[in-house]
Amino acid sequence: MKTHPISSIDVTVPMTDGAGPSGHRPPDPTANNVQTFYRRPLIDRLTGRYTVSWETGGHVASIRVHNRLTDLEGFKPGPGSLMRIPRTVRTYLEAKRRPILRDPVPFLVYEAIDHLATLVGPGTSVVELGGGNSTLWFLARGAKVTTVEHSEEWALAIREAAEDRLGPGAAERLTIVVAEGETAIDVLESLAADSVDIALVDCMNAFTWRKAGVEAVLPAVRPGGTLCLDNSDHPNNWAAVTLLGRESRVRFTGYAPMCPVVSQTSFWRKPS
Repeated sequence: MKTHPISSIDVTVPMTDGAGPSGHRPPDPTANNVQTFYRRPLIDRLTGRYTVSWETGGHVASIRVHNRLTDLEGFKPGPGSLMRIPRTVRTYLEAKRRPILRDPVPFLVYEAIDHLATLVGPGTSVVELGGGNSTLWFLARGAKVTTVEHSEEWALAIREAAEDRLGPGAAERLTIVVAEGETAIDVLESLAADSVDIALVDCMNAFTWRKAGVEAVLPAVRPGGTLCLDNSDHPNNWAAVTLLGRESRVRFTGYAPMCPVVSQTSFWRKPS
């Protein structure tokens, strides 16, 4: 990233409906090049301030985050999410002791989990880009799950937990492929067209850019099926949101298991 860009766009969060105070938002990143950092590390760590920036179109765009009481597009959590803060604290502390929770649940906004629960049942075909507690949650509901995960160690832990907690029947409904970057994209592109009921894109951008994952998995989602993108408020994922359609999404803003700051999860239904 250039130290002295030709020009810059700097917007302070909170934004409203994704637009900055001046009535516009920074342009979407065109590559997986978003950086998060503290401008004044000592003070910013204490006050919860940080900067998210990326180079695009010959300049550096950035947003400055002063707190996480809203998501990164400026939306506030609803009362239902606020009531679940104690659960967020409990799961946050539990995850420090064991990464797979006693009661596994997707690390999505709580209202998004509620919505997802209405879509999943026995026989539901699920593809995840990035696995974990969500994998076990899907399996416990009878879904058939294909997970593309970058970490071989984590993939092994997921499979062992599925066998130990849910039994061999659940483990037989789980396919885990260890892959990242272009290899992960190739795996997603190899899926049969219109064969997936739900696609959850929640990988680490450092290993596979979520926008590329969305592009690769979308043809596999059946008409009427659902694509879920977690952290859809983060600039690293804005290009994926734009690709899918910002206005056509079902957005949930609030707290999530293990996550003590406000986040965002969005859903899209593929047209029939």
